[in-house]
Amino acid sequence: MRKIKKTIKLKYLTPLEFVAMYTREELKEECFKLEKYAQATIVKIIELISKNDTDKLINIFNKFAPEVGYSYCEEHEIFHEYEKCPFCQLGIRVD
Repeated sequence: MRKIKKTIKLKYLTPLEFVAMYTREELKEECFKLEKYAQATIVKIIELISKNDTDKLINIFNKFAPEVGYSYCEEHEIFHEYEKCPFCQLGIRVD
């Protein structure tokens, strides 16, 4: 008997991908709002992410992400458009 393999493709963004998206010209209004919440420039936000210093940004992510149609999962450090974090639903642990 042949096993059928299913492929599941989960769509998500890392914090760097998510924030970098708002450097695009067509998203400048959203960028302005993100910078206002963070009280920092987009470059400073990217700098904090690249230094793995996201603790200061978690509240900002949780406030801003829903306004642009995303949710932030603190456990997996991802942005997603699902109702619940796909990794949490699948029971994937982060060690």
